[in-house]
Amino acid sequence: MTPVVAAVAAVALVLAPASTALAPAPARVQVSAKEFFFSLSRHKVFAGAAIVELVNFGEDPHDLRLERIGGGRVWKTPLVYPGAYYDLDAKLVPGRYRLWCSIGNHRKLGMTAVLTVIPR
Repeated sequence: MTPVVAAVAAVALVLAPASTALAPAPARVQVSAKEFFFSLSRHKVFAGAAIVELVNFGEDPHDLRLERIGGGRVWKTPLVYPGAYYDLDAKLVPGRYRLWCSIGNHRKLGMTAVLTVIPR
């Protein structure tokens, strides 16, 4: 790289608008599914972009439903078979979220959890 090209590149980095700054990484939480319970890798995440990963460690297919308590939108995963996983992308606002498996009577058998989303 010539000195002139290097200088231009350095000036471009310094003068780059703030809008090009990196956005915070999405919050991540893993939901482990097994007959008949959910286990969360963490119970609190920051508001904003999130990846909720359902991993099926059980012997039966499971899915995941996610809804803010008092809210209306329900995020859904497809059916996840034993040994598989699914990453659900969501934008979460502060509040408490109910998680459950909607397959058959899995919810009644205990496949539920609560996730708290806190302000950044």
